[in-house]
Amino acid sequence: MKPFRFVHLLFGLVIFIFASCSSNTYEVNVDEVPLNIEFVNLDSMAFHANWTQRDQLFTRLKKKDEELFNFAFSYALEIPLTSDTAFRNGIDRFYVNPYIFALEKELATKSKWRNESSEHILNGFKRLSYFIPAWKKPETVYFINSRFAASAYCTDKSIAIGQERYLGPANRLIQQLPPNQFYGWIKEAMQAKFVSSDALLVWISTYGLEETTENYASEMIRWGKMLFLTRICLPELPESDVLRYSKKDFDWAVASEKSLWEYLVDEELLFKTDEETRMNLLHEGPFTTGLPKESPDRMGRFMGYMIVKQYMENNDISPKELMRIPYNKILQKYQVN
Repeated sequence: MKPFRFVHLLFGLVIFIFASCSSNTYEVNVDEVPLNIEFVNLDSMAFHANWTQRDQLFTRLKKKDEELFNFAFSYALEIPLTSDTAFRNGIDRFYVNPYIFALEKELATKSKWRNESSEHILNGFKRLSYFIPAWKKPETVYFINSRFAASAYCTDKSIAIGQERYLGPANRLIQQLPPNQFYGWIKEAMQAKFVSSDALLVWISTYGLEETTENYASEMIRWGKMLFLTRICLPELPESDVLRYSKKDFDWAVASEKSLWEYLVDEELLFKTDEETRMNLLHEGPFTTGLPKESPDRMGRFMGYMIVKQYMENNDISPKELMRIPYNKILQKYQVN
């Protein structure tokens, strides 16, 4: 196996001007896009309610979106739904747990973050509605306590945000999480600034572009399309935030784009069909398997994003048209810099 070659580029040598060159192309007046999304702090409502209020709350939620109810309370909190008594006892035990009680007090201080995130998410979906009107949009976004089960999860109607996973790696409650379950790289990813792109991506990946099974390249380009679409729907975010990278990791990835491409070609990975290749290059981890340990994870997603971004810069097509273009056509146009 040929080694992955990291090419160090001097600071300032390579400048990416995506924001400036595309700001006019993808500018949207969100005030003119008719889209309403309800934002609900479900966790706070459940925590502060008495059981008469909870019964009413849960009855309404199950009627509106039973899948969301099951995820938020049965899957995430592992509360049994076998009987009303078992469910009530499970809810009570959860909220009186000392760590959860402290977590709820911490989450109560994050109202400004929730409000700002709600605005960003709404405007992001307004832009998505403008670019691709036919795609379905969520009716409700729920801020929940997922007990660290998920950052974002969606049903066919709603998005659940596991808000405790956005408290930040330096937060004392995050630092208290057991290190044998929550590794350092997992805690480092729990940053507030990633929430709006997480919400857009989880929805787009579920109801916009279905997962491919053809080969690694097809899935890499699918991720590239989704990340590019998320980027233009959330233009206020830096590219690094959309990719869930620190500035340092993003700079490393940019400097290594050519070496990564050569690695994929030399190792004949582009048209591999095995699950291991996908996992190594696309999934979360401390770094990208097969690359140097100083690499960020998910470098396959980054590569897909750069390929799609270059394609869109060189071709006069709309985001809607981009979604329909076969992955191999986009791949063939890529020219490594």
